[in-house]
Amino acid sequence: MDVQTLILDYILSERTGILVLLAAAAYFIYEQNKIQNRMEIEIREVKNKVSKLLNRTDDTNSDLNSLSSSISSLSGAVSNANTVAENTKKELNILAEGINSEAIFNEAIELARRGNSAEEIVTQTNLNLDQAETIVRFHGSKN
Repeated sequence: MDVQTLILDYILSERTGILVLLAAAAYFIYEQNKIQNRMEIEIREVKNKVSKLLNRTDDTNSDLNSLSSSISSLSGAVSNANTVAENTKKELNILAEGINSEAIFNEAIELARRGNSAEEIVTQTNLNLDQAETIVRFHGSKN
């Protein structure tokens, strides 16, 4: 038997071809399995990351709701503070008018004690004539 016949009969036979094909298919399946396992691991990692992001989103939404509630409370407090400030401003204006009026009346009384007439008091203090005449009557000099 020569080598060429041996090669043709045994090595290149149909059985050998089938065995080589089976080995190639087994290797291909093995490699595909490895790739599939790596992809499954990566998918699990991505799934975990997405889950963590969802939890963070829920936490962020909760924080935002809490912040919104706090802002609403602060807004109400600022509104109340503005109301108090406006009322205080009005009361201060009323007090200032009263103090100003008191100062004007004190000035008018002093003028009346010095002997000024009701018309002169009206000119100097901008009180009306009835007020000036009343002040002169009660506080004017008794000559």
